Amino acid sequence: MNKLFTLCFSFFLILTLTSCNISDEDLSKTTINQAKIAFEEKPKKPNKETKLFSYYVPEKFEIKETNKYNVILEQGKQSYILFVNLKEKVNSQVSYEALSKQYKNPLILKTFENEEKFGYLFVDEVEKNQYEITVGIGGTKLTTETNKSDIEEDAQNMMEIVNSVKK
Repeated sequence: MNKLFTLCFSFFLILTLTSCNISDEDLSKTTINQAKIAFEEKPKKPNKETKLFSYYVPEKFEIKETNKYNVILEQGKQSYILFVNLKEKVNSQVSYEALSKQYKNPLILKTFENEEKFGYLFVDEVEKNQYEITVGIGGTKLTTETNKSDIEEDAQNMMEIVNSVKK
């Protein structure tokens, strides 16, 4: 029994350590793929609304603050800022162009486009194992800071939220 426990624990430890040591290239590929899937899928049905727009919020998120153009969301101790520019259409590239000047050498800079909308994903390391993620579609963007192991999931959830915004 003791050998089985030791073997299982060793396997779990190796699995955990290798998943934490994912290469930047592999992380970029999987994150881009998840964001692209969320961008291309049918938008989630909005379940929250402000006076100016409605949007979808996953169950595990809380709304902490809402003002005219912004919503602050939280998931645990992590904050997300949703910004909606009502004057920009879903195919606008104005926010993307402004952000691309701000980020000098991001880990990920990817755009997504179809006949109707223009989207983007930025991931930039702000300090060791701490990353800023910004996703957007047209004039709507969502930003957070997260650790390396959560980038892929955060990018997917964030794109689902941004994709759902109805002005």
